[in-house]
Amino acid sequence: MLMSLADIEARMGQVFEDERVDQVNAFITDVTALVETFLRRSFATSAPPAAVKAVACLEVIRYLNTDPGVAADRVGDLSTSYAYAGAVVVLSKEAKDALRPFRSRTGLGSIQLVSRYIPDPVEETP
Repeated sequence: MLMSLADIEARMGQVFEDERVDQVNAFITDVTALVETFLRRSFATSAPPAAVKAVACLEVIRYLNTDPGVAADRVGDLSTSYAYAGAVVVLSKEAKDALRPFRSRTGLGSIQLVSRYIPDPVEETP
């Protein structure tokens, strides 16, 4: 896991008890899977960079402070709109932006093709 319950408790300044512990651990599992999928790498055998851990912790805290799937809420005339059909947990755009420098580039790239049949351009001298 990228973080522990203690990491979340330290950042929020509170101790979780009973069923709330299960919820926090579920979010930790979800965020770990989402971050590792986005980064295309696993941190099962090594410690994640501090910045990756910080972003992951902030995502868990974000989930704890919002109703699942709620994209917008309005108090006047009581309006709520849901994102992702209320069922899918995703990384925020801000989290993806912060994690992008740590993303593995394996499998992606370009190959420069050189042909022996096409001569290199010769610079003309005046």
